[in-house]
Amino acid sequence: MTELSNPARSRALLIGAHSFTDPDLEPLPAVARNLGRLAELLRDPSVWGLAADHLSVLAEPDRDQALGEAGRLADEAEDTLLVYYAGHGFVHDLSNELYLALPRTDPRRLYTALRYQDIRELLLGPQVRARRKVVILDCCWSGLALHGAMSATGLGGLSDIGGTFVLTATSETRTALAPPGETYTAFTGELIGALADGVPQAPPLLTMTTLYHHLHDALVSKGRPTPQQRNGNTAGAIALARNRYRPAVPVPGPEDAVTSAEEPPVEKPPVEEPSDEKPSDEDSSVRGPRGRLPGLRRRRTVVMASAVVVAALGSLPAALSLIGGDGSDGDAKAKRSLTVTIGVSAPLSGDFASLGQGIRYSADLAVKKANADNVVPGVTFKISALDDKGDPASGRRNATKLVADRSVVGVVGPLNTSAAQAMQKTFYDAHLTQISPSNSAPALTLGKDWQQGTVVRPYNTYFRTMANDTVQAPAAARYLYVKSKRRKAFVIDDKQIYGAALAQSFKKAFGAEGGIIVGETHVDAGRRDFSTQVSQAVNAGADVVYYGGVYDEAGPLSKRLHAANPGVLLAGGDGIFSYTYATAAGDGADGDICTAGGAMPDSLASADTFVKDYKAAGYSASYSPYGGYAYDATSALIQAFKSLHVDPSDTVPSATRESLRAAVQNVDFDGVMGKVGFDANGDAVLQAVTVYRLSGGTWKEVKA
Repeated sequence: MTELSNPARSRALLIGAHSFTDPDLEPLPAVARNLGRLAELLRDPSVWGLAADHLSVLAEPDRDQALGEAGRLADEAEDTLLVYYAGHGFVHDLSNELYLALPRTDPRRLYTALRYQDIRELLLGPQVRARRKVVILDCCWSGLALHGAMSATGLGGLSDIGGTFVLTATSETRTALAPPGETYTAFTGELIGALADGVPQAPPLLTMTTLYHHLHDALVSKGRPTPQQRNGNTAGAIALARNRYRPAVPVPGPEDAVTSAEEPPVEKPPVEEPSDEKPSDEDSSVRGPRGRLPGLRRRRTVVMASAVVVAALGSLPAALSLIGGDGSDGDAKAKRSLTVTIGVSAPLSGDFASLGQGIRYSADLAVKKANADNVVPGVTFKISALDDKGDPASGRRNATKLVADRSVVGVVGPLNTSAAQAMQKTFYDAHLTQISPSNSAPALTLGKDWQQGTVVRPYNTYFRTMANDTVQAPAAARYLYVKSKRRKAFVIDDKQIYGAALAQSFKKAFGAEGGIIVGETHVDAGRRDFSTQVSQAVNAGADVVYYGGVYDEAGPLSKRLHAANPGVLLAGGDGIFSYTYATAAGDGADGDICTAGGAMPDSLASADTFVKDYKAAGYSASYSPYGGYAYDATSALIQAFKSLHVDPSDTVPSATRESLRAAVQNVDFDGVMGKVGFDANGDAVLQAVTVYRLSGGTWKEVKA
């Protein structure tokens, strides 16, 4: 039989962090309100009835204060121990562990934050007498407490102990929300509502399982992140609150009266109960990047930091008729009322900016062309370009921001494979399609075991218009062995997903041609001094060095290599296919080769108009090797959106993101770079590859 946790023998600790000394951490005023209202409810005898000295609120603690108070309450509790945290959450890049922000936390030095594992170990210590434990986490990535890399014996292990219930605001790949204009954070706001108003059709005592199901349904129905839970044995039956729900008693109103014998009562639509939620004002930042999600009423406005919008979007039909009119172009443009965003994530600053800017401007050109041609009557497309610096962490943040923007229906990018891997699951969870114009690592579409012959598409929201490395490396190996008569290769990679996959593919392909791998080594990404590696290659008798990496490292490597032995070539994939490579490599680099999926726009008749229009637009950067593919990727999203027949009179797209993903899977048209379409794995149906040779500081196409 379920019983209320004895308030006299139970303890609760509420921890929150709402202001931060680090300027990169946004303040979270809603967290402070979370703590105050939760404490009030937990002390209320009609809810739980904790005595004031049995509940501790730490609004802005340091690490020692938080752990010290948790230890004190753990020593005292005999029945139930509750630990709640709200604030920013972080994922450690190396251990994949969850860290909880405190006021003086530096995100670049996570030892200044509160490590969740420390809380876990404290609660599982031998001194803890509480027979039941509840942990509630309202922060980004909080699902790591359940499903992290250490879930068997580490982070998630807490909930493997009988009598423990762990409830999190979101999954291990999602951010939590603090919607602007709302009193509380999204997750805790629903929890507070359940405690304050009760749960309809629930028993007199609210168990943790009951609360979880209520929160799940309420949050998902609003398109907000899905809460997670894990419990050991009978922990789901822990009850911390009485159910205060009382059915409303109908009160007759004037509309119930019959105005005359001839006029029966008029049935009117139900009137919504007034809400104590404050209307949303300015779309100011509260937690992380976000975008406005308009609802049917102002009080339902939701602003998301990384929300799955399936529920919100799916409530509208996927196919609605277009705006009425005489069908003329002028009429459609006059009635255009819906703006749809296509996100772009690429390095707009740093070492890869020349490539990233080409992707950005090419996507912009595709959008402007679609608007000028009125491709989707009544709809205006725009891009939202975010700088990921070619960095996985920045890519992950960009993915979160783009998912949160209610108007974003698809994303073009990123440039770098490592950034793509960091973004894929976030987009997948939100059903948001991404199409990369440059990623070539096979694992992104074929799965991590593709080299062992097991092909499994990891995420069906990921596509690319660029050929993958299964064709790049063999093309390089064939050219080097057959055309250039190279027989001994030394292989170097930068330990990144892209570079390592390319290097492995090359080793296999060069061996299949008859070549010999005389040595290999791995270097850290960003290295500029290759004296040791060059010595190894020259001493091994290599006549070619194959580098799996990108141009900003390959250039200095080439310069050092040719200084040591001018007869040795440097070869690589499309990561070194850059106009700045020759400058870094120096005069001795002539003869170096690289491969690139597809072709340069200049070499294709189908891209003539694209090249002309791009130059006429006056963009500040070249379209780069990936501009044509970015243009086609953007066009694919626009064509897919067009096929869904949206209603331009809506304030949000009437097609779901999932419907758009399915439509992208089926696109088939002639793009500027050739046929555009995708196979079952999300790879481009056109798997062309070109070999380029450096001559006079310029990459020139050669016959493979």
